[in-house]
Amino acid sequence: MRPEVVSKLLGEVSHKWVMDFVSVLSNSTAESQAYGDMEKSCFKVSKSIIAGSDGDEDRVSEYMKEVCDEPTASNSMCTEFASGIDAAMLGDANFNREKLNLNKFCKSFWNGKVQTAAQAMKVQLDAEEKAAAEKKAQDEKEAAEKKAADEKVAAEKKAADEKAAAEKKAADEAKAAEDAKAKEAADEAAAEAKKEEDSKAAEAMRVAATAKAQTLTAAIAKTAQAQEVSYNATEESVTKLLEHAQQAITLAAKKEAALAQKEQEEKEAAAAAAAAAKAAALKNVTEHNNTTPAVETMVAMNLTKEDADAKAAGDAVANKIVAKAESNVTVSPNKTVSK
Repeated sequence: MRPEVVSKLLGEVSHKWVMDFVSVLSNSTAESQAYGDMEKSCFKVSKSIIAGSDGDEDRVSEYMKEVCDEPTASNSMCTEFASGIDAAMLGDANFNREKLNLNKFCKSFWNGKVQTAAQAMKVQLDAEEKAAAEKKAQDEKEAAEKKAADEKVAAEKKAADEKAAAEKKAADEAKAAEDAKAKEAADEAAAEAKKEEDSKAAEAMRVAATAKAQTLTAAIAKTAQAQEVSYNATEESVTKLLEHAQQAITLAAKKEAALAQKEQEEKEAAAAAAAAAKAAALKNVTEHNNTTPAVETMVAMNLTKEDADAKAAGDAVANKIVAKAESNVTVSPNKTVSK
């Protein structure tokens, strides 16, 4: 057999023997079972080596030296195994090939070199396991610390975001309140300006109505005076004159009433249009703005009273003129009437 092949095979089986003994030391495998498996492979490898050297002890020794010199060989294990075979062999090559009992060698090798290597391996594995456990614990600790740090950062960021959001909300609410206050002030100013404008318009209407009433009164007075001065008539003529004057006064009163009615209708239409426009423009104006309709009603009432007063004044003047005309007229048959 080629030395390199046997070196590799011996390395593999010897490693398995050591690991099996480690299992025994770890109480995970029964030693009888582990040794039973080791003994079978030990017999097989040993007999192959002896058979390959034709049972010659010297040739076995030389061959095992070549095997243990291979790079793949475990030197200490291989050398120990070679020494054990050499010690078990006798000087008789035929006996070695056919009758050599290797039980004692394999058992001794198991309890000797294999056990020693297994104990060293277990120490190494225990150390590695401990190191791995410590590393795992350290990694878990670092992971936990990193997680805690990340959670802290996340919590701080969340708190900062919430604070910023709250500050922004407060700023927005403050701005909204300021805007509402500014709008309310603007609405109040507009309402006040509208109230003043309505008041001026009402005053203008009152002045115009008074002027119209005065003009109408003057016209009636002028007409009555002309009638009073121009007539010298009979009693029948005076009666007709009086009837004519009365009709003129009545007609003037009707015209005045029609004019007042027309003005009233125009004012009511204008007031209705203004109210509609104001209702649309001042929908959300505060309670004090509700005084405007009352102002408009007051203005309308004042204007109606002005018209009534003007009409009454005109009627009084007309009645005075008629009374004066009646008191200055003397009626007699076939005579003229003089003042």
